[in-house]
Amino acid sequence: MTETMTFELTHTEWLQLRGLPEVELVALAADLSVCPPESIDKKALLEACVPLIVERARVEGLPFSKYDREDLEALTPEHLTAIGRLQGIKGRVKVAGILKVGARVYRTYTKVRPDNPVALMLPMLLTAVARASMESSQ
Repeated sequence: MTETMTFELTHTEWLQLRGLPEVELVALAADLSVCPPESIDKKALLEACVPLIVERARVEGLPFSKYDREDLEALTPEHLTAIGRLQGIKGRVKVAGILKVGARVYRTYTKVRPDNPVALMLPMLLTAVARASMESSQ
């Protein structure tokens, strides 16, 4: 078993994510085999889940659909490259390439893990996932 990295959300990331419903965070945690405590600390739970999304993505890739194009285009070039590397893309990373790989992963998710919280929440977590991927590869 690999040791999970320590990850902390930036203030900006937390401001964007703090409104996520607790029930969705618990579903995300359960999908990633994180046992949420009786008293939920949303920030701590997100900080535990993001590195696990990165670990899973290194094996499976990330699920994307055509509706994720704008979210991907809004990323910095460094974050886009980090997401592309998680998708297994070598060389120059383009949004179209990420979406192509992500569509295959998404189809697998819909067959094996319908209504998966990672697939549903990924657009909101995209910056944090990209940053965690960059930090873990250093």
